[in-house]
Amino acid sequence: MNEYLNRAEFLDGKRDKGQNRADVFKWDERMENLAALRDSRPEVFETMGTFVRMSLGYYENDKKIAAEHGRDVTKDGN
Repeated sequence: MNEYLNRAEFLDGKRDKGQNRADVFKWDERMENLAALRDSRPEVFETMGTFVRMSLGYYENDKKIAAEHGRDVTKDGN
């Protein structure tokens, strides 16, 4: 069913998923600290749960998409 929904167009045109994700991105200090931990102490980061690591991945992906769409993704930009 998802394949049908992805091909659907709305009355005002096809949705831009990237733009939607960029619009709702919010800078999060906890996620930024977690990314710093991953970079500085990977052995500690690897002991954290899967949910935490996945959450960071989603956050960083949304941050990248927001930057690509022209959003200021710094602390002061949000």
